[in-house]
Amino acid sequence: MSVSSTAESTSEPTPLAILSVEDSSDDVELIARELARNGLTPSVRQVQTSQEMESALRERHWDAICMDFQMPRFDALRALNVRATLAPDTPVIIISGHIGETAAVTLLKAGADDYIPKHNLARLAPALRRAMRDVEDRRERRRMEDERAHLVKHLASALELRDEFLILASHELRTPLTALRLQVEGAARVSGANEVVRGRLLRADEQIERIARLIEDMIAVSKLGPPEPIRPEESDVGRLLQRVMRSLAGVDQIETVTAYVPAEGISASLDPAQMEDALRRILHNAVKYGAGLPVDVRLERSEAGVLISVADRGIGIAPENHGRIFERFGRAEPALNYGGLGLGLWIARQIVEAHGGTLGVVSQVGQGATFTVSIPSKR
Repeated sequence: MSVSSTAESTSEPTPLAILSVEDSSDDVELIARELARNGLTPSVRQVQTSQEMESALRERHWDAICMDFQMPRFDALRALNVRATLAPDTPVIIISGHIGETAAVTLLKAGADDYIPKHNLARLAPALRRAMRDVEDRRERRRMEDERAHLVKHLASALELRDEFLILASHELRTPLTALRLQVEGAARVSGANEVVRGRLLRADEQIERIARLIEDMIAVSKLGPPEPIRPEESDVGRLLQRVMRSLAGVDQIETVTAYVPAEGISASLDPAQMEDALRRILHNAVKYGAGLPVDVRLERSEAGVLISVADRGIGIAPENHGRIFERFGRAEPALNYGGLGLGLWIARQIVEAHGGTLGVVSQVGQGATFTVSIPSKR
């Protein structure tokens, strides 16, 4: 049966396609009239069986479904299952006689949006409007979630391509850079007594070293962690620190750095190459922000294992920035003032923590900074 009514209000009526799962034609007529009195123009189609309901849902979209609780050949729970399969977004209003609180709760849990007693149809139009708004809200949220998921997937793909490019570009840059460095070192050796040429070649070699560091940082940041897995071995930390000092000679104003290393050896289980890299980055940072003033490096034993401190007398770091400087691309000062990618301390902390240790800082603005590396004796 199909029933069409025109709203009796003076406002523009709202057309509405209603599927009524109901065995009483009189009740279908009452539903249509009640909706029409509330500014709606319902076009109602009545179905009484599961097959009729499935056919109607496959034929077209319905704005809402009104259904009786119990019919001779069909009931609301079975109808809700059909709706869940074929039209899960279509709101459902149960219109029935008194069905009891338990049955009403069961229907709501099964997917019904509301329950309206047949003797109180005045609630139908407001309940229907509310249910339709809720459905639209759910659709919009789902659309936004789908769009967000698509954007996240697209971003993840873009980041993966970026990381692949960074790794590939970094490796490709290494080859000509290594060849260039060999040429510069060779030219410096054959320059003889010409100190001017030799000095310029050494300064060129310093810039090549800086580029090499940037390349290593690009590789490290693209992998989101230390460049290689930690391979610990028993190492003399004092000698390791001396190697770091020698590697920075002529590059980082290392003449301002004084190392205090105990005469007796201090050893620890660590990855020498990676720990050298971490200490080199910390020391480079101290010299960079040390304002040309002395930097003290101290190695000592601690209750936990080994303690290495790097103290400068430079510009210092505000307490609110102590955490930020260890973040990826984090910095306490504008990049234009000091340059760099903001990766050195982040990579250093990654390496130290991979050893089971900690890297922290104590500092105030204008009072220098002391970075402390703590490495446990046993991991």
